[in-house]
Amino acid sequence: MVGQVLESHTITFHEDELPPEGLGHKKALHITVQCEDYFITRILIDGGSSLNICSLVTFKKLGKGLHDIKDGAINVKAFDGSQRSNIGEIILCLQMGPTWFEVDFQVIDVPPSYYLLLGRPWIHATGAVASTLHQAVKFEWNH
Repeated sequence: MVGQVLESHTITFHEDELPPEGLGHKKALHITVQCEDYFITRILIDGGSSLNICSLVTFKKLGKGLHDIKDGAINVKAFDGSQRSNIGEIILCLQMGPTWFEVDFQVIDVPPSYYLLLGRPWIHATGAVASTLHQAVKFEWNH
């Protein structure tokens, strides 16, 4: 008889992980990460976005120049429905918790309400699970 061992990796959120405001808060999910020698705050985790976005302001604050951008000829539809052309693509290395992620971003010249936006491409690639309710994002690392 052959036995089969099933290993289940699950990510859960618990009631004791809720922010002090409890169930009544209406906050978007913002995190802070390290990018090279900089800490970047106000990074929006947005499962509704089909792109990862880096504002031109953030790009410049990281000390990057236009020579660091790869060509990218796509138009981006903004939240208000307007069309924006991107400047190009850049790969940034972000540290979250104990691990680093290389993330492709579209660089767009828009007035930022957040410094970076991590959308579905990053969420799906990492297997991350975001909870706006718990104000946390979790992913499996080293089993």
